[in-house]
Amino acid sequence: MDRKAALRLLLLLACAGLGRSEEKSPGNSSHEFSDQNSLQTNGQRYHGHVKPKFNVNQVSIAQWEGAAWRPFPHGPSSPLNVTINGTPCILFWAKRIWIRLQNHTQLDLTERTFGAHATVDVGDSNCSEDSAVLSLKFGDIGNLKGLVIRLLLTTSYYQLSVQSWFSLQRLQLLYNHSVQATFTAPGIRAPATSSFHCQHLSSLHRHDALLVPSSENDLSHLWEVTFIDFQIQGFNVQEGHFAYARDCASFFSPAILMGLVMSLVLLLVLAYALHMLIHLKSLDRHYECKASPAYFAQMKDSDMGDEKEPLRSSGSESYELRNQQFGKIYI
Repeated sequence: MDRKAALRLLLLLACAGLGRSEEKSPGNSSHEFSDQNSLQTNGQRYHGHVKPKFNVNQVSIAQWEGAAWRPFPHGPSSPLNVTINGTPCILFWAKRIWIRLQNHTQLDLTERTFGAHATVDVGDSNCSEDSAVLSLKFGDIGNLKGLVIRLLLTTSYYQLSVQSWFSLQRLQLLYNHSVQATFTAPGIRAPATSSFHCQHLSSLHRHDALLVPSSENDLSHLWEVTFIDFQIQGFNVQEGHFAYARDCASFFSPAILMGLVMSLVLLLVLAYALHMLIHLKSLDRHYECKASPAYFAQMKDSDMGDEKEPLRSSGSESYELRNQQFGKIYI
């Protein structure tokens, strides 16, 4: 019985651990959505033609105060909204923007980009149906003269998903009126009807290095670029609000893999515990049958009958005696 109680306790602990592991599974995939949902959200289609680029002189910045943009409201500041002819063109947000040149002080460009005191100039930004360029001109910062961060977004149509997807083709750093560093981002892509979100968009390996230097010959490897809580949308902007975002988090992150492994171990323990409990029940039935009074009474009657029956062998009488070990002795 002690063994049975211990197995029941083990079963309860395994069930509790399984429930915790399922609760701790990261919810990064909650921002993912299927292609069918994105098609239902926005029924727009591309027809192969390219809209002419607008006059960049009419570009302006609009900080939408109190906008209910979703799904990642991270602070009191609203996202950067680039509008052309009064129509929202590009939405951009980051909780922190850090850049650093090797052996130089790290620069925080967040306050220059967002909020009431933003000084960034997006006059060189432009939009078309198949591409969008977000140009963030910060001017002179320290020894960097005419610092500019430029992001190029392009769209491509995929027949498998039956819709267009946009990707971050490249990110460029310019100062002194020349391109100093160029990064590519092969993993940054989302449906054209949605936005893209990533907790860390960086060139640093400790943040998965989603920004990759385009060439080993340029100076890209000397720069460190990091966006915290990055979100962007360059197409199909509706009413100045972010669409539902596709997140860069992988389905098989270390936390998710650890949760799956722990769940598998707990399932094996649970299966073993159930097997032992079923085996114990079968043993209990067997011993209960052996220990029942009816069983022993039946055995006693059969033994008495056998003792009274004479045995004949070679014409001489003999009797069979039985002991507790069911041994036979012939006289």
